[in-house]
Amino acid sequence: MKLLAMDLDGTTVNRQGHLGEKTKMALAKARSQGHRVVFATGRRDIDMFSFWPESRYADYLLLNNGGKLICTADNAVLFNQTILPETARALIQRCLEENWQLHVISGDYWGVNKWNDGLQDYIDYLGTRPVCYHRLTQTPWQSVEGFMATADRTPICKWITQQALPLSFTPSEDMCTDIMAQNISKWNGLQRLMALLGISADQVVAAGDYTNDLPMIQGAGIGVAVANALPEVKAAADYVTERDSDHDAAAEIIERFIL
Repeated sequence: MKLLAMDLDGTTVNRQGHLGEKTKMALAKARSQGHRVVFATGRRDIDMFSFWPESRYADYLLLNNGGKLICTADNAVLFNQTILPETARALIQRCLEENWQLHVISGDYWGVNKWNDGLQDYIDYLGTRPVCYHRLTQTPWQSVEGFMATADRTPICKWITQQALPLSFTPSEDMCTDIMAQNISKWNGLQRLMALLGISADQVVAAGDYTNDLPMIQGAGIGVAVANALPEVKAAADYVTERDSDHDAAAEIIERFIL
């Protein structure tokens, strides 16, 4: 049995956010032969609403850059590493005081304290709207799964570092930084899944396109970068696909390394 760990955006799905037909067929065939598939993504629950029917092409969803694992067969949450309440409270309060835009995520809850044009684009993409919070008590600060920093990501990340808060943060797109509990990464999350499945790193094929995919690409037995990946991701990979994410790069990976 092999474990195929695939980043979603920029790797497995196309620019419209969907799986190609060749990719669907390849995923189904790999699973029919006893292999396991996990979509390892920076997305949270709110980002998965429109993709939920297609998530069934995987056995597991590793969300929040490795912080939350869901079994697609029964939607069971196998683990969920949330942010320490006092840490979440400190960050939310600071952003409210400084008027820094901060997205707060906890399950189906999505809150934001400041509106801008980019936010409207994101709302249109997701098809859902956030809660607009103005006080700490309007947020689930005691059970935050993660934050997103967009417009004000630079001062927020600088303050987190200055305060030595037990948080980790990583760019997930050019204009977005994901903020999670300390030591969260896709590779750390995959290692927890590997322990549950009883498999070793040399049985893992991991593929991605962005910097938040680097730890799992470097840690897996076979690390793959898709053709449209960043140069540093390609440099770290064992193999670079000929196809890009708009042309079923995932199917190429499955045909070459799984089937």
